Amino acid sequence: MGNFPSQQSNVPHFWPKMEFSLFLSGIIFSIPCYLFVFYHLLNEKTARQSLHNHVILILLFYNFLIVIFDLPMTLNFNRLGYVSPFNQTACLIWQFVDNGIWYGALSLMFWASFERHILVFHTNLVSTTRRRLFFHYILLIFFSLYTPMIYVYLVFIQSCGQIYTETAILCGGICLYIDAPVWLQLYDSYIDYILPILLIPICSITLLCRFLRQKQRLQQNVTWRQCRKMIIQITLISTVYMIFDIPAVIVFIVQVSGYSTFGSDIWSPYLARMTLVPSLIIPFATLLALPKLKGKLRNLCSWKYNQRAVFPGSTTN
Repeated sequence: MGNFPSQQSNVPHFWPKMEFSLFLSGIIFSIPCYLFVFYHLLNEKTARQSLHNHVILILLFYNFLIVIFDLPMTLNFNRLGYVSPFNQTACLIWQFVDNGIWYGALSLMFWASFERHILVFHTNLVSTTRRRLFFHYILLIFFSLYTPMIYVYLVFIQSCGQIYTETAILCGGICLYIDAPVWLQLYDSYIDYILPILLIPICSITLLCRFLRQKQRLQQNVTWRQCRKMIIQITLISTVYMIFDIPAVIVFIVQVSGYSTFGSDIWSPYLARMTLVPSLIIPFATLLALPKLKGKLRNLCSWKYNQRAVFPGSTTN
């Protein structure tokens, strides 16, 4: 979704190199953060079994795929001016990750922000095994696989005779943007993209307002601290999406409303790029929302410092 052409005539000459450096730095720093968060959520039994962490784990995994495959392919294309490596398998995977996984992460983000209302204010809906099966696991599976499965068909199964082009972003694009019915393209734009982006802030803001309004009542409950952590976590992650995705949605809505040139000078060089930024920031937002994880990180840094203090000049064991 956030891919863009390599040539921009309306941007400062220094911007492409600066942009490349910023995204490359983001990739380098975010990957260790992803791995650390994965380790914490999967290694700690309590974190692994907590219902509110299930959707976060899948959301992190989807964004991790974007960071390790979609972003490097895009940056490499902009640097070279052609796709490398260029073969059908690489092109298909790139198209799937850039579309199916990106939209899948968006759907999961919406479900995460909505599910918090259930986990905080309607715990009776997940109080039994049968209720958890429907209101948590089945819906989680649906929102996790909904758009990826659509794009499995659109990318790997549907054929429109497209020719993969080495000098085109995403090797030329998928059939949806070539010969798909207009209604399907509109459905993809409005239901898979615009609707989740608009619902995420609505769900998150209403969740925060409900939380603040019922703070005193919740404070008398033993789950107060856990509720507060869930609110902080989803608020931070939702804010990332709101900041970097809503501007592009606003320009898109204005353009399809009849003002086709509105924001066209900033769409490709700036707004399209912003939709890729959340994948780099989400692991850090998750990190900040988990106090125990922050403590482990401090202990890790302290351990490395102590090791250096004991062996100040050693380079081997």
